[in-house]
Amino acid sequence: MSLPIVFIHRDDEEHVGICMQQAKTSNPSSRVILIGNPENKHLCGNNIEHYLLSKYNQSAQIFSTHYKHASPLNDYTYNLFCFLRWFVLRDFMRSQGIERCWYFDSDVMLYTDISQLDVASLSNFEIEYTWSTTCDLRMLDQLCDYMTKFFREHLHYQTLLDYAKENGDLPVSDMILFVLFHNYALRRSATYGMIAAGFFDHNLNCPFPPFTPQIHSLDNKKKIYQKAGVLYCKFTEKEDYIKVHTLHFQGHAKAYIPYFRSQDIPNTDDFMYFDYPTCKWVRAEP
Repeated sequence: MSLPIVFIHRDDEEHVGICMQQAKTSNPSSRVILIGNPENKHLCGNNIEHYLLSKYNQSAQIFSTHYKHASPLNDYTYNLFCFLRWFVLRDFMRSQGIERCWYFDSDVMLYTDISQLDVASLSNFEIEYTWSTTCDLRMLDQLCDYMTKFFREHLHYQTLLDYAKENGDLPVSDMILFVLFHNYALRRSATYGMIAAGFFDHNLNCPFPPFTPQIHSLDNKKKIYQKAGVLYCKFTEKEDYIKVHTLHFQGHAKAYIPYFRSQDIPNTDDFMYFDYPTCKWVRAEP
């Protein structure tokens, strides 16, 4: 069954349209939806639905009265919105009668037909990553209540601050609440995005976690290969490749998004890799 694919974004930025079109290209039978502002409606074209964020922010506004800012790396408005989007998504799903969907950040490129993935294999992945996740409406209800509790109640908020400090003085973002909710409230094991013989990318600029098999890097980013138009990464300690489900072009890596559209990836029988300095696909050594 094809689940709706939802993006939430406030600004008018070209890469958002590219990421949504890529989601539609790889998942032609899925609804692709942007919850945004009037200024970014033109990014949707004819095959992507657009809804106004302002119509689904009632419970988000209530949460904002409890929010306390503790993220020196991000400004107040940006960090608050990272929390608010989950309330917006929950209220949108309620209003549309959507019981389950996929959510992707607006700098994530999707390459797998996710309707073909085994649902059971995704159970531990749900609400693990803030930038790529399946979302069940009932679980979103739990998540929103969980987030509100941690900011509304002093003892829970102190627990949140202590957890962030113990883990390297992390900024208090929705990513921290996701870890707590996924690992402790749901008691689920981490997948690190590695599902169905492929991976949902954590960050193009980062390697795999240190206790997992490593892959080749290039220019301090994951080295991305293609064969027959399908993207892969290559393990360092063995000759095997792992399929790319998504790439997360976080931060400055957004500049590479236009080069990674499916229609711009060479469709060859031999492996090629993307050379970041030249922004060209280069034939790999046999």
